Amino acid sequence: MERSTGVDVAAGGGTAARWLVGAAGVSALGDGIRFAALPLLATVLLRDGFQVAVVTAATTLPWLLFGLPAGAYADRVDRRRLMVRADLLRAGTLVAAIGLLAAGWLTLWPLVAVAFLLGVGEVLFDCAAFAFLPSVVRPERLETVNSRLFAVQTLCRDLLGHVLGGVLFAAHRLVPFAVDAVSFLLSAALLANIRGPAAAPAAPATDGHAGVRLWRDIRDGVAYVAGDPLLRVLTVTAGLINAVYLGQIAVFVILVREVLGLPSAAYGLLVSAGALGGVLGGAVAAAVARSAGRVPALLGSLALIGAAGLGVAATASTAVVAVAWAAGGAGIMVWNVVAVSLRQSIIPDRLRGRATGVYRLVAWGMMPFGALAFGWVSDTAGPRGAFAAGGVVLLALCPLVAPALRRDGRAG
Repeated sequence: MERSTGVDVAAGGGTAARWLVGAAGVSALGDGIRFAALPLLATVLLRDGFQVAVVTAATTLPWLLFGLPAGAYADRVDRRRLMVRADLLRAGTLVAAIGLLAAGWLTLWPLVAVAFLLGVGEVLFDCAAFAFLPSVVRPERLETVNSRLFAVQTLCRDLLGHVLGGVLFAAHRLVPFAVDAVSFLLSAALLANIRGPAAAPAAPATDGHAGVRLWRDIRDGVAYVAGDPLLRVLTVTAGLINAVYLGQIAVFVILVREVLGLPSAAYGLLVSAGALGGVLGGAVAAAVARSAGRVPALLGSLALIGAAGLGVAATASTAVVAVAWAAGGAGIMVWNVVAVSLRQSIIPDRLRGRATGVYRLVAWGMMPFGALAFGWVSDTAGPRGAFAAGGVVLLALCPLVAPALRRDGRAG
């Protein structure tokens, strides 16, 4: 075990977990600011809807291209150091973007490159963070720490960050990106204080080319997730939840304007209701898992997300829509906390990075299909029909996944 100055995991995992949650919080605040400010900047600089969409897509493309290799890499190196380097990569990218913007050189392709590099840093960081957390947290505290982590991230990113992003951009277009760069530097500094075990590296292979060995590592990770019934169910279900959620988000603005008859400004407030529900769900997720058990918590949260979709579809009341959307956000957060903690507890340390890459590839890869599918349903049956369809899909999923969850003793 590494020994040096800083917070030693062996001496106090709780302290190390607090550093980790703190790093996630400041980084999430910067992310929320950037998520709000980057589309605004792209709109101002490019003045073309398709080009703005290209910039947005560039931030998610790295998950499709590098999710699996990044997961394999996270299983071979010191994960804490990889997280620090990912933060520094993103901070450096933002500093370069600020320089290009100040010089008037931040046109389409430099902006796409910035968005892409930020996405690469996110992929590396997330694969390493998922694998690193169980090394600084006792197994029985995984839900508690993940609950705090998700709640802090949602509060900082989806509530505070999104509001600050617009306000800071209005003050000066450089400011939100400078704040985001500082947030990554603070995150790296907090993570640098943690001293603990490095990753349990993948079994060393001396034969063959490095690329061949990387492919073997990726193949092993895919085979492990695909061959484990519980992980397979969690992964596919997460993909369907994400597809429904993104599909409903895609048509939510139509529902707000055409069904509820509200001005565009009200859309942001209703979206914030979902984020607030997520914060509350994150705050209670660990208690729900302890009192009800993991399997009832997973099935109950899945049912709540589905019921929330039906609730939105069944009313023209703004208040009811806000409550239902908040309930759906709470359900998603409880699912995330419990499912992530369960995955962390059952996946061997040497495979956690690769398993994260596989999980994210499936879970996030289904989101664009959800947006397209629910956009078609909305055109055919209206936005209420899209919400109703999503609710039915998730409620119908409950009895399908319940047997797999209940018969696997690892799910508790």
